[in-house]
Parts: sequence; structure tokens; C-alpha cells
Amino acid sequence: MTETKDDIAQELREEIRSLKEEIRHQVSQALESSGSGSIRVDLHKDDVAQAEPSFVVVKDLVRQIRENVKSSLATRGEIAVDELVENMPETTAADLLKSLANTDRLKMVKMLYSTRKTFSDFKTVTGLEAASVNNHLKSLLNMGLVSHSDEGGYELTKRGRLLVRTLALMSEALGGEQID
Repeated sequence: MTETKDDIAQELREEIRSLKEEIRHQVSQALESSGSGSIRVDLHKDDVAQAEPSFVVVKDLVRQIRENVKSSLATRGEIAVDELVENMPETTAADLLKSLANTDRLKMVKMLYSTRKTFSDFKTVTGLEAASVNNHLKSLLNMGLVSHSDEGGYELTKRGRLLVRTLALMSEALGGEQID
């Protein structure tokens, strides 16, 4: 029995590494075979008390589970978005884009993003004639992007707010480039 502390430490590291691999393998098999994407583990309190020194293994297991959950959610999110794209009615999408495909209308909805505005506010900021402001507001109202405020004036609807945010994210994602 001339094992040194280094030999014992190395042996323990190998054992822990082996246990970690076995746990990963068993978790992967359980996830694949369960179909529900969940695993139930029943531990007796005496088992937990004995397992305290293997905190590193538990920590590693938790990290692995988190990574698997993140990966699964990302995949499911991609699938959900793909389904949304497949089921998107082209005419509705085109109408929504047309309703904002004008710099004056975009300026108007950006004004409404932070606070409600009056007809006069739109005339002043855009420099447009009353008839033009009226036409732009009708278009935005018809698409459900803007509504009449209870306190007077106009405000963005939830739909309008979502579309403006989406356009801002698209603009950022495309690098704000202007394309001819």
C-alpha cells in the first residue's frame, strides 16, 4: 500500500469523471425514452446526506440539464416561428407593411410610441396639410395600428406597438442599411 496522495486524487478524479459520464448517458437515455421530456428522481433523505460531497457532480448535472432545456426551447421556438411563417396570410402581411410603408406614417407612429398625440401635433411635426394627415391617420386606423384615445387625440394600439417594435428590430438586425 504505497499509494501516494496524488495517486489517490487521480483515482478519485477518474472515478468522478466516470460517474459524470454515466449520469450524462443515463439522463440522455431517460430523456429520449420518456417522450415527455421530463425525468423524475426520488431520493431518500439519507441518500442526499451521503451525496453532499459529490456536489460537483450535481452541479455538473444541473448545468447539463440547463443546456439541454435551452437547446430544446430554442428548437421548439424555431419550429413555432416556422409554423407562423407557413400559416401567415400574405395579403394581411402585405397590408400591414403597406400601412407603414410611408415615411410620414412611420414618423406618426413613432410619435405615438411614447405618448398620445393630437391631429395638430401631427400637422406641426410632419409639416403636412390637414388632408394628408387625415389620409395617413385613416390608413393607420383602418389597419388597427392607431386608435382614438379616450382622453382625446390618438394612440398606438397593442398591435401598432408590436409592429413598430418589430420594424425597429428588423432595422437593427439589417444594420440600418438602405437598400435600393
